[in-house]
Amino acid sequence: MNISPILSDSLLTDRTGKEMPLTRIVIDDRELSSGIPDLLRRKSVYVQLKRLDVGDYVIGEHAVERKTVRDFITSLYGGRLFDQARRLSQAYKNPVLLVEGDIQEVLADLRNPRVYWGTLLALALNFDFNVFFTLDAEQTADFLHILASKTRGRAGQIRPLLVKKPRMATTKDWQLALLESLPTIGPILAEKLLLSFGSVRNVVRASKVELAVKGGIGMARAKKIQDVLDAGYRRGEQKQTKLG
Repeated sequence: MNISPILSDSLLTDRTGKEMPLTRIVIDDRELSSGIPDLLRRKSVYVQLKRLDVGDYVIGEHAVERKTVRDFITSLYGGRLFDQARRLSQAYKNPVLLVEGDIQEVLADLRNPRVYWGTLLALALNFDFNVFFTLDAEQTADFLHILASKTRGRAGQIRPLLVKKPRMATTKDWQLALLESLPTIGPILAEKLLLSFGSVRNVVRASKVELAVKGGIGMARAKKIQDVLDAGYRRGEQKQTKLG
């Protein structure tokens, strides 16, 4: 795992004239539009914008993935949430999921709320995730500021540790990662497809019907996969966006 600390310190002066390091948070640059980096700067937080491989905010050994409630539900049903949780927990010692928005409003629209509770339990028990909820960007900024302040008070935890995307250790890791990059396919379905077809190449060669029936993923998922595999590439057509 490739880890690089932020080496330079920014200082402020307290009432006695003693220099002290600013509270520091490294933020994925795709979070700018959320307004949270500006809110943190107003709280005298030293913000460093970088393109992060995993996570949205890095605070010491904590990595925070922020999702709106709609993003959270979409990634849950789309199969991406557990893949993201796995990668974040592999990369950082203390992974945190922060869900922003009115979760009660979304829960009222869910046909099966038990899926939601099952997801929270799986994140906590299987991935050792801490899950928190905020109502809006202001509360999110407050949460991050407090977390950074608490972390800063611990010896050796001032500088954020940036972790690059974990390297794949085995052929199986690469096989699963390739299939998990397909739409609506998470780690469970990726392994199911490999068990059904024997190799990644066989999965890619399979027809829509074969994916749906033999792969056991259903026609809707099979169609999305086929659409991506068959689509022509158009340079510069799509703007790069953050995963999930």
